[in-house]
Amino acid sequence: MLRCAGLDSRLLVSVLGNLQPADLLRSTEGRLQAVTAALPCQGVLLASTALWVHAGGPPPTILEVCLPGGRRSRLSYLVTRRGGLPRSDTTVINGVTCATIARAAVDVARLGPPVDAVRAIMTARDHGISRVLLLLTLNHCRGAASRGCPRAQRIIEAVMPSAS
Repeated sequence: MLRCAGLDSRLLVSVLGNLQPADLLRSTEGRLQAVTAALPCQGVLLASTALWVHAGGPPPTILEVCLPGGRRSRLSYLVTRRGGLPRSDTTVINGVTCATIARAAVDVARLGPPVDAVRAIMTARDHGISRVLLLLTLNHCRGAASRGCPRAQRIIEAVMPSAS
């Protein structure tokens, strides 16, 4: 097959090193399909990866997942987390478990770079997630998952001030 770099750059987008048709990445299901080939079985999509699946934007450079039993991976693009998420913080899309948009935004706000943290909360807000829901979701972060909670709370309150 003949390839043209100029045409490829318009039609294809690199997602975790694999070229994907750009038009398929316009839907939640299309974005999910783009990452499932790299997803270990029974992995739960987290943080920036889950936020991208829900909201779109620039594709992730890493795949953030929670693996059962705290398993680890040696793949360079795969970041694994231990523990699990409460059922209220997950959703199932086409058979793949994924953090909700609220939980994904809160996780990025807790642990991501500052610009990404603010952008994640703004993305959640723009997709109809309320300040109250973000703060309630933040309360689900307990134990080791509570790292970064004060920072995330400050970001939520700055981006979405209370109406009082």
